[in-house]
Amino acid sequence: MIEFLKPISENHAISKAVASVFIPQAFLKPQDIFEKTKINKGFENYPKKGLMKATTININNNSLGITNEQIKGFVFENYDDIGSINNIFKLENNKENQSIISLENRKYINWESFKNTLDSDLDAFSTTNDFYVEAISLNYRDEFIWTNRNEKIPVDVIFNIDSELLNKKFLASKNGTLVLISQGNDLNGIPYEEKTEISFNNDIKRIIVDHQYASLFGDIKLFSDLKLNNKFSSLFDLAHQENKKILRDILTKDCQDLIKLK
Repeated sequence: MIEFLKPISENHAISKAVASVFIPQAFLKPQDIFEKTKINKGFENYPKKGLMKATTININNNSLGITNEQIKGFVFENYDDIGSINNIFKLENNKENQSIISLENRKYINWESFKNTLDSDLDAFSTTNDFYVEAISLNYRDEFIWTNRNEKIPVDVIFNIDSELLNKKFLASKNGTLVLISQGNDLNGIPYEEKTEISFNNDIKRIIVDHQYASLFGDIKLFSDLKLNNKFSSLFDLAHQENKKILRDILTKDCQDLIKLK
């Protein structure tokens, strides 16, 4: 029955990968950072560059008011050969004392390719704007489509019924969603937080696994210092391995082979 299960991509099921770096400060004038960054040669492969503004929508007495408030960051986009969005590099003030740099990829090839782009973009950004780091996170969204519209999704063919994470009530549901959150310290003593959301829906014939792994720095460090001892890069490698570990636990061997999970 596995022949009716189709990953969202030809060689894997990843519809989106997002790597984020959390900075313990908001940028006072993101437009100044934007002006310096957009002419950086490291971002020449991003043809679309623009500022982001906070927008407020007010509805009063049946009238609609839209207010564009202060600039909160910027976004760069590049595209694949057919004009679809490939990578999105973004800096955004998240709250009063925090901002986030993120790289989102919507045409995932493999970890090496994504990691190389992430390293290159962060290195290029840091040449004009070195920054402090308080945490990093890596998020993967895996999606499958069940193509047989006349049959229910065979949960026991897709999900490992002996998984430590899945329960019987979830596996017996018509439509199921399971959210798992854990916190602890990794083998190097670095605090982490992990969130996994697993769902399947027989109405839309779709299976989704959304996994996020975050590492929290005890001491705030400069990116340039972290890069020197390879600590920064190794944390993203660890997050990637934790994602694969989750998939190995919750998916059957046939399903793992389908997405070429190694």
